[in-house]
Amino acid sequence: MSWQTVYFHYDEDALTVFANAGLLRRAKKDVDNEKVSLTDANTGQFSSDGQNVVLHEAGIQQASCDCSASGCCKHILAAVLWLQANNSADNSNNDKSGEASSEAITEQVEIAPLLPTLFALEPEVLIKKAGKSACRAAIKLVEQWETTTLNLEDTGTQLKIQLPDVEEPVIFLQGSGYDGMLSPFSDSQKKAFHLAIVAKIFEQHAQPWVWPEDLIIVQSSKRPLNDEESALITTIEQFIYDLLRQGLSHISLSSATQLHLLNMSARAEGLPRLASYLRTLSTQVKLLAERHFTMDESNVLRLLAHISAYLFQLSNATPEQLKVLRGQLRRQYDDKKTSLSLIPIGANWWTAQSGALGATFTFWDRKEKQLLQATQARPNQLDTLFNRYSVWNSLSLWKQTSDKLMRRPFLLQEPRISDEGKLATIGESFAQSQTDFLDITDYQNLQTELGINNWQALPDYFANQPEGFLSPLVLHIKSYKPLIWYEIEQCVIWDVSDNHDNSAFLRLYWEGTMQNNLEELRYLTKRELEIVAVTVQPVRRDLNMDLLPTTIWLKTTKGIELFYLDFDQFPRKKKQSEFISRIQEYMAKRKQQTAMHHSEPTLAQKFCRPILSVLEAQACTGRALLSEMQKEQLEISKHTADDLGMTLIANQLARYLTLTTRDPQALLQLIWLCDNLQQLQSPLPIQLNE
Repeated sequence: MSWQTVYFHYDEDALTVFANAGLLRRAKKDVDNEKVSLTDANTGQFSSDGQNVVLHEAGIQQASCDCSASGCCKHILAAVLWLQANNSADNSNNDKSGEASSEAITEQVEIAPLLPTLFALEPEVLIKKAGKSACRAAIKLVEQWETTTLNLEDTGTQLKIQLPDVEEPVIFLQGSGYDGMLSPFSDSQKKAFHLAIVAKIFEQHAQPWVWPEDLIIVQSSKRPLNDEESALITTIEQFIYDLLRQGLSHISLSSATQLHLLNMSARAEGLPRLASYLRTLSTQVKLLAERHFTMDESNVLRLLAHISAYLFQLSNATPEQLKVLRGQLRRQYDDKKTSLSLIPIGANWWTAQSGALGATFTFWDRKEKQLLQATQARPNQLDTLFNRYSVWNSLSLWKQTSDKLMRRPFLLQEPRISDEGKLATIGESFAQSQTDFLDITDYQNLQTELGINNWQALPDYFANQPEGFLSPLVLHIKSYKPLIWYEIEQCVIWDVSDNHDNSAFLRLYWEGTMQNNLEELRYLTKRELEIVAVTVQPVRRDLNMDLLPTTIWLKTTKGIELFYLDFDQFPRKKKQSEFISRIQEYMAKRKQQTAMHHSEPTLAQKFCRPILSVLEAQACTGRALLSEMQKEQLEISKHTADDLGMTLIANQLARYLTLTTRDPQALLQLIWLCDNLQQLQSPLPIQLNE
């Protein structure tokens, strides 16, 4: 086989995986503009836009160029494209440089299935070549793909391997072998991922593959970070710093892909909490790269700061602290309890930024006095049969439909519950109804142990909530007012009062599609039904806290009935028009603009805004140094911090102002401090009766 044969196997997909689409476009322009010529057909030497390129017979990974770029450059890609363009048997003219003939580089490429070639690889040789560290990571990846089947496309010249949730394929090329595999992974990830992929394909086709016993180690949850985990943390930190150096405004989709691959590595290393952060960051970076209207640089920057702080915690934690910081890779369900006495208190339908969608059901455990939840979800919207109506009316939840189960207290037999308070929805568990409805006496007893009936307790309640997901909350109310349409924020505001005449302002945002909850809430409040409680889902929106109503507790002659805004429809004598047609009705009946909207900025927000403005501008542009105007602004903020006694922030600002070179870590530390200071004074949508 001559040196050029392998280069006829690279199609556009392969070259894009190896480099990127932008670099490939520039290389095509050089070929079209006749900037490439063959200088030595025997040794594969080219002149490409003034640079000397050598295409090695081992493949594109071994090709070299004398330009200053590291790795693959446009000159190498252009040489490969020129070679492919001149691979024609009927082209007998001399090449454009006059020094070589294109006939000399023409060769017939044989087409044969590649899968047998891959199966001819020797597992023992690959394992020894990868090293123990990469093998351990590969074992974890194969376990992670236990329920996944890798899709293969064998064209004869290429075997394209599609991984779950990764757009670009991994490509095994004819003539290049294992060392010539192309993938979007970074150099530090390739050993482990390539080995895991080959091992998984062997497993799928019942081919023998045995891991050395000394590599399969069951690790204790209480252990220090190992070398692989430390290396991954360093890689992620460096990736974050590189994002800030290039500037968040110049971010590309390839960054989102790399973050997704790092997320897979984190899961493989047994760091599920870090994987969750990276998955969220990957979604946000993708939206930012696509210039989606829901995402801006400040959102991504704050998340980067919190991930950076979390990485610092991981690196400096004790083994006992690491058990919590790592998170739980798999929920271990305890099925020792024979039954649970549960009261349904809420259900809501949600759609995540990643495209995942599902329903979460919340229950009150009478014996343990705790909230328990169960979730039914899908990772994307490709399953057209999975929607809010099928989940509520058709899909089984513990051998019953959700519509029937969520109406009354019940016994859950043979429950499986995780340490996180999550109930498994699959298995042998089944529900048995106890009563028709929750009666008034039971509800009055329930008020003493579940929910809040005095809004003055809300600030302390939220101050004690852990970071991250906020649990649903039951508000016991005395009265409520008609809905007010707040056109500025495109939401409906609902004023509900407690027994002390304190007001809480619940919100429902107009999303434009499937807006069942707004129409139903409008209808319920207009009829002035007796509402004794509301289950709300607290959500942090920027610097504010929103309370989103999900479930209405109605007092009827039968007892307490629950009405689920996302799923139920109140019986009507005649068909109602769509909610959008009711906007004018809301506006006409609005009495005055005295509704409690989000309050004025707090002192912390006023102080932090100028600092964040400077830091965000630097992070977006990627500039190394501050301008004189930016320095003046930070100097003013430093003096203000000194006057207010905020020594920690004042010292950080002083240190940042003395920097003479770019320091992404210092920038992220300041972002984290300011963001947390603002969160400490997050205003609640309540108005207390003085």
